[in-house]
Amino acid sequence: MGRMKSIFSKIAIAVSAAVLLAVPASVHADGEMLFPGGVPEQVNGTTLDGKWNYYDYGDGTLSVIAKDKTMVTAEVPETINGMPVNMIEVDCFKDMKMLESVTIPSTVTIIEDFAFYNCTSLKSVTLPTGLETLSWQAFYNCTSLEEVTIPSTVTSIEEFVFEGCSNLKAIHVSDGNKNYKDVDGVLFDQAGSMLIRYPCQKTDTVYDIPEGCTVIEDWAFVGNTYIEEVDLTGVTEIGEDAFYYCTALKSVTLPEGLTELKNSVFAYCTALSDINIPESLTTIGKYTFLSCASMEKITLTKNVTSIGEYALGFYYSDQERLERIPEFVIDTTNDTQAFAYALENDIKSTGGVTQSSVFIYIIIGVVILVLVAAIVIVLVQRRIQKRYELR
Repeated sequence: MGRMKSIFSKIAIAVSAAVLLAVPASVHADGEMLFPGGVPEQVNGTTLDGKWNYYDYGDGTLSVIAKDKTMVTAEVPETINGMPVNMIEVDCFKDMKMLESVTIPSTVTIIEDFAFYNCTSLKSVTLPTGLETLSWQAFYNCTSLEEVTIPSTVTSIEEFVFEGCSNLKAIHVSDGNKNYKDVDGVLFDQAGSMLIRYPCQKTDTVYDIPEGCTVIEDWAFVGNTYIEEVDLTGVTEIGEDAFYYCTALKSVTLPEGLTELKNSVFAYCTALSDINIPESLTTIGKYTFLSCASMEKITLTKNVTSIGEYALGFYYSDQERLERIPEFVIDTTNDTQAFAYALENDIKSTGGVTQSSVFIYIIIGVVILVLVAAIVIVLVQRRIQKRYELR
């Protein structure tokens, strides 16, 4: 149970992650709702000190889950009944908001899903040499965690491991790791071709993607409130929500050759005003520039053939209502998908008449007609007067 991943549960979590809080559940045969991934139904025992429940899977796997939820400092046991503890169970420390530090023995190879979920006081965790897997959302919302070191033995870091770690300043990777590395505290794959996670509290205001990096992972920069300018030259793929809520971001250089901006890539980048759209771009996903309230204009060519809902020109008001950015303009021609989007959503466009400008044109037309009529009346009156004088 503890090691089996529910595909449907993970899909549900990924969808809910767009709003930053989600706690989906799996269902037992008897209908009981459990946290994603589940935990073993039967506790094999409790340690003598009363701090840990343990589970023997019968295949050499022995896992623990904290029984004492009041621990401030936790030291995971290395062995229980002569067996090595090799897994931190699903939900092991979930919602233990007083927990500040944890030491994990070298026998542990797996830290399971949601192991430290919402441990908001956790400042220090020692990950052991021997650890192989950091599972789904293992440190989700550990808002006090500032630094973490990935051991050389880790072969798998699953999605959203450090999601919600709003005070994380650096992710370090030990020398010798064959799968991952860090570059100045930023997590990459070992080849350097994929940027996996940029810490929320990394304070650089300008960041140039290192040469050779072509992929920005989903949620890579999410929540960083310092970065103001980023140069993505050389990148061929930018993941969903990659710069979500980067509220200080003002300027982005997108690479020539980029074909797609995925869902919510720059959503809530409230300071973003300057962005170049390459001619190669064909697709703009849903909510891509949602709540980019400082953006007044965007230029799109006819090559853009798909624009998702609320991708451009919308923001959430203080009343949490979707509204149009008042002065936002789409610079395009009237034979483009961008113009059709503007027309459909009552957004100003340089490509032709939109719904919002029809009324203005009608007023202008009426004024012109009135002026013409007035001129005609004056001319007719003068002609009549002239004929009368001649008589």
